[in-house]
Amino acid sequence: MQFRSYYLNPLALCVCIGLVLAGVYLDYHDRQAHQLPFLFGLSALVAIFAWAFNYKRLLAISEVPISTIASAAQGYVELFGKSKHLSPTRSPIQGVPCVWFRLWVYARDSNYMWRLEDYQVSEQVFELHDESGVCVVDPKGAHIYAASRHVITQNGHRYIEDVLFTDKSIYVLGDLDGNTQANTESEIHQEVGKLLTQWKQSKTRLLQRFDLNRDGEVDMHEWALAREQAYSEVKLKQAQLLKSERHLIAKPKNKRLFVISGITPQALRLRYRYWAIVHFSIFLAAILLSFIASYLAI
Repeated sequence: MQFRSYYLNPLALCVCIGLVLAGVYLDYHDRQAHQLPFLFGLSALVAIFAWAFNYKRLLAISEVPISTIASAAQGYVELFGKSKHLSPTRSPIQGVPCVWFRLWVYARDSNYMWRLEDYQVSEQVFELHDESGVCVVDPKGAHIYAASRHVITQNGHRYIEDVLFTDKSIYVLGDLDGNTQANTESEIHQEVGKLLTQWKQSKTRLLQRFDLNRDGEVDMHEWALAREQAYSEVKLKQAQLLKSERHLIAKPKNKRLFVISGITPQALRLRYRYWAIVHFSIFLAAILLSFIASYLAI
């Protein structure tokens, strides 16, 4: 799973506050420890890292103007339109029509703590429509900001589901390629290997799909069937891309930011700007408090 700002921002905020409180606690109980300057400085480092994380993304979605599909040049572009599925897809928990979903399944352990039991993410390609044309979106490797999050708890399990709905507004920042070509057999086998690795990460789901004799293991015969299924899915995905004869927008090869969002680009920019201001303010405050604490400790 990718490390996303959805988790980084509140986590960085909690770490900064925790460091400050730890410094105050230690300094109060040990007047000779002088922990405050160090912990304030550490808090400043965390804050400046979180600021850089958000500011980099704010620049990425602010510098590239939104294009229409027909007028967009090949390369790094922003597109905004309506999502359409290439093949009917429904989210696993809500059962609503969607173009993409992500699911976490947690179970309570013997200590009544939530433990991650399963993780699923859709990598099915879908279409983006605007007034000028259509392109295909490959969501693999994207930072995805879902329009909807659904959480339910039942039978000792917690299900958290993110969804991008069909026929809703969608924003994409990535590499646009107008020349979709068939992959070589070597490239197909590489994609098959990646897909099998992804399946292995969710052992529960792997056993549900391929443990035919229900002995709790995937034997050589069952694994061969899994490889055949992965090969079929990779070939189907390629066939959908070629059949569509559309431009393809996907993850940039030069490691630039790849974003798919169910919220508007304006709202996304406001979110990044807000968190950048929050973290930079914490950084300045932590630096100031570190100098004051150092001066008082002399």
